[in-house]
Amino acid sequence: MTGTDVLVTGAGAVGGYAVEFLARRPEVRSIVILDRDGDRATGVAWRATLGALQEGKHVSINGVAVDLADRDATAEVIARFAPRVIFHAATLITVPEMARGLPPDDFARVRASGMAGFLAAHLVLGLSVQAAIAETSLNTSLITAPFPDFANQVLARTGHAPLTGIGNVDNMAAELQAAVARKLGISALSVQPLIVAHHSVAEWFQRSGSAGAAPWHARVSVDGVDISEQLDLDGLMAESSARIRPVPQESRTAASGVKAVLAALRDDGTFLHGAGPAGLPGGWPIRLWADRVEVLPVPGIDRQAGIETALAGQRKGGIEQIEEDGTLIATETCAAMMSDLFGVDVSRITPAEIPETAMALRRALSARIAA
Repeated sequence: MTGTDVLVTGAGAVGGYAVEFLARRPEVRSIVILDRDGDRATGVAWRATLGALQEGKHVSINGVAVDLADRDATAEVIARFAPRVIFHAATLITVPEMARGLPPDDFARVRASGMAGFLAAHLVLGLSVQAAIAETSLNTSLITAPFPDFANQVLARTGHAPLTGIGNVDNMAAELQAAVARKLGISALSVQPLIVAHHSVAEWFQRSGSAGAAPWHARVSVDGVDISEQLDLDGLMAESSARIRPVPQESRTAASGVKAVLAALRDDGTFLHGAGPAGLPGGWPIRLWADRVEVLPVPGIDRQAGIETALAGQRKGGIEQIEEDGTLIATETCAAMMSDLFGVDVSRITPAEIPETAMALRRALSARIAA
């Protein structure tokens, strides 16, 4: 089988929702979903097939068992299905798992000190997929989900760079659209936010209803007229966060991924907010094609100031610096927390050390949860 439209890695919540949503879109004729658990991949594929049929659409969907850490096996599957777009949603560790499994005080310290302490676990499968793509020599669009504000900076330095990541600031943009529309009694489709911020800003709003002392920059227009000065953007984000905080949010993150996948399939320069687009830190408004991304200007902030804004949020999220070769330097606060709670040294991790560190993090988190 060749010429698959979309290959999705990971049959968890984000990947599973993405397959469901993609299966109902007219642009999509074929999907493959990969997961180490073959039964789960097959089940998600069949569920999406049945759901699409309820809406009168029949799409070819295959669930395939593959350990993404096995680069050769992953390359064989990618070569066999030759996807136009790869949506990488797989990770070794998820935030909901930590929220459910860790003692509340431990999880609160992780969030306050920097979720990027677990970045190696979010990167390791992406590095494997990246290497597998290189083995196939396919010119496929790569879009990522696991912590892309951080991770895409590393992936842009180690091989086939993702076009963009999803969620995070794109989720914030949708929240502002809806909140402004609700406040003004207008259609949300007439509202266009332009945001430069890091993932940690979105995470802090969800956690506490504030930006968490991390800077962010936003402008909001209605029917092309900038009304930013008339709005309390922090207050609107806090209101949105309070509304959505009690419920799982993977479905809206998956929807952001679907938007990016469809933009790459259509190759039409769709507007959205990307996380780590073209290897930049943070999230930015972009236009997306199958083979390129254009980072758009935002009134009131130039590119360098935007990068500095994103890097300030990155430090709040636990990463002091990402070096030119992709080496991760954690903040002292983040490194101390990870050592105290999980016994893993994340103070400095080279790309070559990411697989070993990722497995150590996986074992440590499992042991902490079990205890």
